[in-house]
Amino acid sequence: MPNSEPQDPTAPPQWPGASPEAAPPAWVTPASGTPAQEGASPAAAPPSAAAAPSGHAVPAQGAPTYRSWQPGILPLKPLSFGDFLAVPFRAIRFNRAVMLGAPLLFTLVSAVLTVVTMWVAFNDAGLFGWSATPTVSTLGGESIALIVIAVASLLLADLFSSSIIAPGVARAVLGERIGIAVAWRQVRRRLGSLVLLYLLTFAVVCVVGAVALSPLLLLIGADGGVVALAVLLTIVACLASVPVFVAIVALQGIARALIVLEDVGIGAGLRRAFGLVKGRLWWTILIVFVAGVLINIVAAVVQQVGQIGALAASFLAPQAEVVVGIAYFLAIGLSYAVSALVTYSYLGSVYALLYIDLRMRHEGFDIDLARAAEARAAGRA
Repeated sequence: MPNSEPQDPTAPPQWPGASPEAAPPAWVTPASGTPAQEGASPAAAPPSAAAAPSGHAVPAQGAPTYRSWQPGILPLKPLSFGDFLAVPFRAIRFNRAVMLGAPLLFTLVSAVLTVVTMWVAFNDAGLFGWSATPTVSTLGGESIALIVIAVASLLLADLFSSSIIAPGVARAVLGERIGIAVAWRQVRRRLGSLVLLYLLTFAVVCVVGAVALSPLLLLIGADGGVVALAVLLTIVACLASVPVFVAIVALQGIARALIVLEDVGIGAGLRRAFGLVKGRLWWTILIVFVAGVLINIVAAVVQQVGQIGALAASFLAPQAEVVVGIAYFLAIGLSYAVSALVTYSYLGSVYALLYIDLRMRHEGFDIDLARAAEARAAGRA
């Protein structure tokens, strides 16, 4: 419900129900302010708006300025395909603390726990002759507990790193730099919804995977001809499920950014995400697929470099088993942390940009952002 108290005309609009510290000041939902109607062109503006050279319109709060149309890392207009591949790097450079510092912090914690767990588990099992009896043994309770903690830390690092990127990108679009504490306050408010979204996505992915593998699983033990047919059907089903997997991942990324930025629950977030993607689903799948392939190639190269470094350590000191072990696990841990950092920062930016682009196309959100940028500029003048 709109606030009946008088407001400062130069104050940018806010999310309904969100505290000033919880959301970027220009992010408004369609239910507030004077948004464009569904399907309206982003160029459509109120009658009092003044035309800008780009063909769009900006509210008449003075002469249009370049700052109002590109206050941050991108022009306030729907993004092209190339923008989705290039703009994430601008966002990373602009808000380094949030885009790099926060994911690095989370991934380093999970990497340290993972490396310690691997060290303890491998020594427990005696896989490399580091224990008195060089035979594979049953893992002890300490190793099992560490494995559970390490897996939980990996999942939480994925969740936190992917979610905290959205505020960094949102503020970068408006030309604002924020710290980790500000971004974390936004994420913290919706941790429950984010965890539920994460678990729901995992469950859906498992169901789709089981359906794709069902022809092979149902015919285990049959004769050779039937098994060959089952293998063929499984391959076809797995190939057909690729766009389904990408669509699930894309919807999760957009919903995650939406939940954090709009400060809504998982139900409202999913409904909004499906509504925004409607009519642009295949375009969204293509963007996420290409961006995912590119950044995973980079991450794979980083991991390969780490593995080569780990192997090189074994040749430098072949007799010093403890030194070789420490060097090996450090190389593996560092390569994992760097590859995860690159993946989280880049793909998280792509999901946030998809959310912003879809709102521009369906809700004329570029006009809202331009109005907020002009109001902010007028307030600072």
